[in-house]
Amino acid sequence: MYHNIGIKKRIMKLFACLFCLASIAGVQSSEVFDAYEQQYLATVEFIKETITEILSDDGTDFQPQVRELITLVESQLCPDEDTEDNAECDSGSNWLLGCKCTSEFAGLEGNCKNTPCKVIQHFKDNAPKAMSDFMAANSYEEMLTVAMNVVDEIWRILCECRGVVDATISCARNYDGLVFILSGFDRTNFDEIVNHVDWETARGIVHGYLDAICGEENGEDCPAVLKNWQAVNSRFFDNTFNGVDTCISMIRVEKEAKATMDPMVYEEGMDMESYTDGWVDAYMKIEEKLICDAYCAGEMQELLYSSCCVKRAGERLSTKSMKKKYVKFFENIWSFIYPGEAPELKNAVNRFMQMFRPASFCGAKTDVYREMNKQCNAIKA
Repeated sequence: MYHNIGIKKRIMKLFACLFCLASIAGVQSSEVFDAYEQQYLATVEFIKETITEILSDDGTDFQPQVRELITLVESQLCPDEDTEDNAECDSGSNWLLGCKCTSEFAGLEGNCKNTPCKVIQHFKDNAPKAMSDFMAANSYEEMLTVAMNVVDEIWRILCECRGVVDATISCARNYDGLVFILSGFDRTNFDEIVNHVDWETARGIVHGYLDAICGEENGEDCPAVLKNWQAVNSRFFDNTFNGVDTCISMIRVEKEAKATMDPMVYEEGMDMESYTDGWVDAYMKIEEKLICDAYCAGEMQELLYSSCCVKRAGERLSTKSMKKKYVKFFENIWSFIYPGEAPELKNAVNRFMQMFRPASFCGAKTDVYREMNKQCNAIKA
């Protein structure tokens, strides 16, 4: 089912653009940026159309059918005290999570056992306002600020209750709920994916990510710092879309962006390893110009690398162990993206992760990142 040629080519082109789309926004004076601008506008429009189907007309509540569904899910995830005290699990009463999953969460310490309930209640109480704020946002920075406020809550739940990661994986691997039976949906595809995924590697990546973002560093609250860092990144999009040619804009890398066009064109039968290495190398030239250009490095460092939390996150996400996990997991899921044996991705991953350590990435081009590293190391000492 994964081998339809038309679908395969579209998936590969989408995958090839993921990293590029993360950094390139549109500018009306360039055909290169125009295409990416349309991609972002289409994505925002899709999100807004989805929101209008979820929210009430005045934007203060869910549509009745959506609220009814949320209430139903809440009744499953937030059982009453009598049900919690009952040692026997009734599959009919626990049709959503199933008995095995319910048992996994019940075994967590303290309030962590109530994590599914906390998540659905947080969504119920806060999603309408977040969606309304997203609809009212006038810039990409405002949109991402809204999104990151939601993500921040999830981060903090996972940072406080790391056992939720293992419990969730166990739920997927041993799902015995009745959703597929009650809905009439065939669970074959679900089982194929669950049985194929390398869950141990996935688990290692998630815990490595949490190691990078959780807690404090030199007195800073890292989840809060990284939430703001993500939102501020979108200032590049706003400046570029508005034609503002500054250091915090993609306009200054238009030449490098144009140079990525040829490496990103995929033709059937191309050597996948060479293709991947080619577009990663082209993309990294954009990042090198953005991060390391001596004229703009000071402003880039002040905006995006002025926190020890950011330094720590970059270092922990780009360790040798983490890079091995990225490669292993991508090779594991390759068959869902494209038929055949996965290409060797070690070089591409190593190259891409270099920018997570800007001091060494930029080398002699600028010393602003090395100075920031020295400050963080001195405080920590």
